[in-house]
Amino acid sequence: MQTLQTVVSFLLIFGTLVFVHELGHLIFAKRAGILCREFAIGFGPKVFSFTKNETVYTIRLLPIGG
Repeated sequence: MQTLQTVVSFLLIFGTLVFVHELGHLIFAKRAGILCREFAIGFGPKVFSFTKNETVYTIRLLPIGG
């Protein structure tokens, strides 16, 4: 049980750090007028996505990067 809790905690903390890091890239790219086709957290197949303006926001199966 302790191992599962450690893994889940790690994924939540790491996922939050990746999200904030990638969000910084997105914000400054949009402010500079650069087209951002997709903002994705994770790798692999799409779990959830939606489109707002010209950007597709995606959450993918493996939350280990952006």
